[in-house]
Formats: sequence, C-alpha cells, structure tokens
Amino acid sequence: MTSPTDTPVATGKNSSRYAIYVVLVLMLAYMLSFMDRVLISLMIDPIRADLGLGDTQVGLLVGFGFVLLYSIMGIPFGAMADSGNRRNLIIFGVLGWSAATAVSGFAAGFMTLLAARAMVGIGEATLSPAAYSTIADRFEKKRLGFAVSLYNMGVSLGGGVAMLFGGMLVGWAMKTSVPLPWGELTGWRLAFVAVGLLGIPLAILMGLTVREAPRRRGNVKAPPLSAVFELAKSHKLAFGGVIIGYSILVIAAYGAMLWAPAHFARAHAMPPAQLGLAFGIIIGVFGTIGLAIGGVLSDRSAKKGHADAPVRIVLGAAIIQFPLLLGGYLVNDTNIALVLIAAGMATVSTIGGLQAGTLQILTPASMRGRMTAIYLLVANMAGMGLGPLITGYISEHFFEGPSSLGKALAVVTAVSLVVGVGVILIARKAIIAAVHDNDRKEAAAAALIQN
Repeated sequence: MTSPTDTPVATGKNSSRYAIYVVLVLMLAYMLSFMDRVLISLMIDPIRADLGLGDTQVGLLVGFGFVLLYSIMGIPFGAMADSGNRRNLIIFGVLGWSAATAVSGFAAGFMTLLAARAMVGIGEATLSPAAYSTIADRFEKKRLGFAVSLYNMGVSLGGGVAMLFGGMLVGWAMKTSVPLPWGELTGWRLAFVAVGLLGIPLAILMGLTVREAPRRRGNVKAPPLSAVFELAKSHKLAFGGVIIGYSILVIAAYGAMLWAPAHFARAHAMPPAQLGLAFGIIIGVFGTIGLAIGGVLSDRSAKKGHADAPVRIVLGAAIIQFPLLLGGYLVNDTNIALVLIAAGMATVSTIGGLQAGTLQILTPASMRGRMTAIYLLVANMAGMGLGPLITGYISEHFFEGPSSLGKALAVVTAVSLVVGVGVILIARKAIIAAVHDNDRKEAAAAALIQN
C-alpha cells in the first residue's frame, strides 16, 4: 500500500502537462533566487565605493558570505526534502531569502551586509534539494534531462533578468530616493529592497497552484544519512568523480557569472545600463539556449543506451568553453570579447542542468534530496565560495591596472577546467558501473512495491 502523500505517479497528458507546469514554477523560483544572488555582481563598484571595500572583501560578499550557510544548510533541508513536504519547504525558503535580500538594502557596513548575504544563503538552500527531488519523482528517467535543464534555465534566465532588469534598476535607483523616517533609500540599497519584494507574489502562486509531488518510492521510509554515505562509499570513485570533478568545473561557471560584469566595467569602461543589456542577453539568451541544448543532447544520448549520457555532454562542453572564456577575458576589443563570452556562456550553461541530473541517475529516489545537498555543499563552496575569493585575491595582489580582473579570471578558469575534466575522465568507467547498479536496485525495489 501507499500513503496518501506518496501515491504512484499518475500518467497521461494532463499529468504530463501539470508536471511541466510545476517545473516552470520551480524555474521561476530559481530565477528569483538567482536574481537575488547575482544582483550584487552588477552593483559591485557602487557598493565598494559606498562601503569602502577591496576586491577580497567583495569576493567574500559574492562568495563565502553567501555560500557558506547556503551549502551547510542544504544537508538538513535535503533531509526534509526526502521525508517531508517539499512544496512547503520551498515556500518557506522563498519568503526567507526575499526578506533577507530586502534587508541587505539597509546594511550599515561590510559585516552587516555579509550577515544579510548569509541569511539569503540559508533561504535559498531550501530550493534545489527539494526541486530536484520533486522533478525526479514527476518525470521518467528518459525525460529527466529535459526536465532538469528546464528547471536550471532559472539560472540563465534569472541571471539574464538580473543583469538586464538590474542594469535598468540600478540606473533608476541612482536617480531615485524613497523617504524614510530615518533618512532616504536610494542607489544600490533601493535596488536590493525592490528585488526582495518580488518573493511575496511567487510564494502565493506556489501555495495556490503547486501540489506536493507523489513519491515514486511508495511508502518506503527515507533511510538515515549514514545510508547515503554508505552508498557513496560503495561507489566512491563514481560519486567522488562527479561531486569533485563537477564542483571544480563550477568554478569557471561562477567566475563568468559573478566577476565578468565587473571585469567589463573596468577593462572596457561599460556603464551599468550597457552592462545590464549586454549580460542580460549573454546570460539570459545564450545561457538558456545552452541549457536547452544540453538537456536535449543528454536525453538523446540516454535513449541510445549510454549510461553516462550527461557525463558525455559535460566533458564535451567543458573542453569547448576553454578557449572561449579565456579569449573573452583577455582580448582588448570589447565587441570580440562580448561575442566570446556569449559563446562561452552557452557552453557553460550546457552542462548546468546535467551536473545534478547525473546524481539523479546515480542515486535511489529515497536519497536524492540529501545526495543533491551534499553535491551542492561541495560545488557551491568551490564555485561560489573559493572561486570568487581566489579570483579577487589574485586580481588584487598579482596583477595591476584595469585588466587585472580579466587576467585573474583567465588563470582561475584555465586551472579549474583542466583539473575538472581530468577528474571526471578518471572516474568515467566507475560512473557507468554505478548507474547500472542503481538501475538494478531501483528495478528490484519497484518489484517489491508492486508485490
């Protein structure tokens, strides 16, 4: 028997359409979370000037200040996603990170802004473990690549909207002031408050229209966290290769997302409105195209019987992006640099949805929330924590002039891509074996539930 909340997944056109609708709503949540996350990268120089910060401190704000608690809290939130109501968990997170974003606009200095960024991280930690678990329960494995990539379009669309809307918003906010009893709200502070308020209508939409997903595992109780670690230990090369290799690749991806606008502002003298338009198109359009292509290619490869379908696409995209990103950071011609960054962002985004998608085919349904959270812990600490901090440090201490940030980005990107691809190649055969083993276990579990 199955419990009322863990009923078998329904089939048919209506169910399929509703499943796609749920993913679209989750994508909107991801868009909003990414807007809250990357808006600061568009306002780095105004914030730095207002609060008197250096690049290393900025690296902490866009990196560890956000990602430390975001990554750590993903583990308990992942456990909640494996055993509790995932929709309600996401609604709680949306309201939490939106409130923290609004509070960022009232920061009095570096430490208070750092604390607000940490609270944004805690709120956003609820989303992806619950979302990936929900998507895996609503879609069959052969359609999972498309569904996960659709959700991950929230990164490219959210980043694109953040840049495009953020550029206009910053321009508007610099000329606008809202009177308050203790002063006035203007500039980057007003921009944070305005974006933070967007979480309220989204939370209402989710509460009214999204139902908790029925779990494919039936009424089987989620195993303890120790069982998740035992699974990883039994296939340590496979899980280690995916988690560590993908996490190293993420450093290059977040470098392009978080630091590239500041590089173009300094080295190419692009004002906020022009930056917003350019990176809105680069991240929003080219990033979304890359995600769609990645999902389609992975699903086609899976239908041909390739157990490591997402891994194949990840490796190819990582190799292609190497010359594109480095060229974009180092060439002096602004138009050529933007074209190279646009092409690089498309290949970066191609692998965006496939990283977590790989874990879904490696992990039983009852463990996916926590395994995803473990991956996000490592990936975000590397990509959003260590990467921006190292980039800022190298820019500040090893290079000089307007192009120092671009040179630092090129160094960090080159190292991360080479090492990440190497780690995944070493683990590839083990990944294939682990996928086959998980398929056998899931087939046996399904037979037990039916009997």
